[in-house]
Amino acid sequence: MMDKNIFWELIQTSYKEADWETDKQMQILKNKLSDYSQDEILKFGKIYEIYAKESEKSKLWAAAYVLNDGCSEDCFESFRGWLISRGKEPYLNAILNPDSIIDLDMPYEDDYYENEDMLSVAQMAFNEKIGLNEDINLYYQRMREFELDTKEIFNIVDEISFGEDIDAKWDKKDEESIRKLVPKLCEQYW
Repeated sequence: MMDKNIFWELIQTSYKEADWETDKQMQILKNKLSDYSQDEILKFGKIYEIYAKESEKSKLWAAAYVLNDGCSEDCFESFRGWLISRGKEPYLNAILNPDSIIDLDMPYEDDYYENEDMLSVAQMAFNEKIGLNEDINLYYQRMREFELDTKEIFNIVDEISFGEDIDAKWDKKDEESIRKLVPKLCEQYW
């Protein structure tokens, strides 16, 4: 039965099996998800949405801005997909302290530090499961109808600890405001 532990296990095993290659990881993850029932794939998608929403924090955006040499709203969404695709420990550490991303093994990738496919891997697995190639509307219709119960949601968000200044403001025109938030990343990447 899909839950947060299986969610992270699938991500971690696909990451290791792919030898840390993002595109390969997404193919492996999609294939693994396709073995689950439609409802469990939808549940994976809902769990992903919670983790993505919980990581929508200003200081983490500053880290993405430094790593990607700029970062729009869409870039930040893909960055959070990239971070989640790295696994539970890197995700939780980055939410607590975005500068901890410096400790990850991060070979430079063509897509910078983004993983747009992570945003749609559940949809791709769902479509494969039901034999559709491109009908994203059915997936999103089912996602709107599918709900996690309150206990499951609480169980997911309860393990997330935020750094006290995770919502600190910064300005892309003020390099010093960014350096104060993620000094290690700035030192390494700027």
